[in-house]
Amino acid sequence: MNEDAIPVPSRGEQIDATIEKVIFGGDGLARIQDRFVVFVPFTAEGDRVRVRITERKAHHARAEVVEILNQGPMRETPPCPYYARCGGCQYQHLTYAEERRLKENQVREAFSRVGKMPDAHVLPIIAGPNPYGYRNRITVHAEAGRIGFRGVNGRDLIDIRACALARPAVNDELTRLRQGQPADGHYSLRDSTVPPSGFFQANHELRETLRELIASALPERGETLLEGYCGGGFFTEIVAGRFQRVVAVDDDSRTLRDAHRLGLNNVEWRHADVAIVLPDELRSLAGKDTAVLLDPPREGLPVRLTEALCLDPVPHLTYVSCDPATLARDTRMLSRQYELISVQPIDLFPRTAQIECVSVWKRRSL
Repeated sequence: MNEDAIPVPSRGEQIDATIEKVIFGGDGLARIQDRFVVFVPFTAEGDRVRVRITERKAHHARAEVVEILNQGPMRETPPCPYYARCGGCQYQHLTYAEERRLKENQVREAFSRVGKMPDAHVLPIIAGPNPYGYRNRITVHAEAGRIGFRGVNGRDLIDIRACALARPAVNDELTRLRQGQPADGHYSLRDSTVPPSGFFQANHELRETLRELIASALPERGETLLEGYCGGGFFTEIVAGRFQRVVAVDDDSRTLRDAHRLGLNNVEWRHADVAIVLPDELRSLAGKDTAVLLDPPREGLPVRLTEALCLDPVPHLTYVSCDPATLARDTRMLSRQYELISVQPIDLFPRTAQIECVSVWKRRSL
């Protein structure tokens, strides 16, 4: 049969398909005639599903499940009554063992496909002790008497009574908010462990594990630590004592208010653009005993900063990422001057598609 003559589905059409794998972001991937790809959320490997096409592009489509004809072996019943309507979770329909397997494979695939490093030393993923009830903070929206999270379409507001991922104290805050009939707006609900402003790690049970990973990645002693995207000093607090001088930079003044309260005398807190401050510091410290710690947003590193790291490479670089694809992208440039020692995935956000990674680098020998 001529490949051009192979029919492809149109928007609104229903088709039957088998899910080959689950990709980063949580969508299942199916193929039609081996060349047309259909992405289907809330599916599992091995599912045979009837789906309706919701979006049609030249070489792929998105679809929604109409009926599960045969279930894959790794499915389980989601405990949350809002699942698949609320946009917060992507993996509640899978066993937690399957979710961990998928995430670890997704990191490996990102380094192979995007980073062009198929042999990257990706360690087994560190799992959360509990896939539910771990979040110490959530942000909800109030609109026209409804309080909750955005739906899977990003527009609808799903009214919720409790979040399955939140700690009990946070859900208590949600109950009190609902009883108060708040005005329309956004509300940050936190338990007593979270500072009143700025960013803080949301997984109550894995936050110390994450800090221990950073502590083990950085040298025991050093002259200078340059920390980009320091937030409220979550990492700075445990490693500052190892260095004579720390320059910690963030462009969020709210988080830096929390950082100043830590009372770290050898830290210079700077409210500035990391991509401007760190290249200047790297130039001035060229050839010195310097370590760099970076924890950027999911967009990854600005090109200006990546270029500066390669122009004036430091002995020790630790890069924390919440998006394996942008980490792998940045890897392609960093690998010119640095050797990738290890990548440690950590499942800070079970039941969601997010994956945290701690990558450790050493300057290549001259």
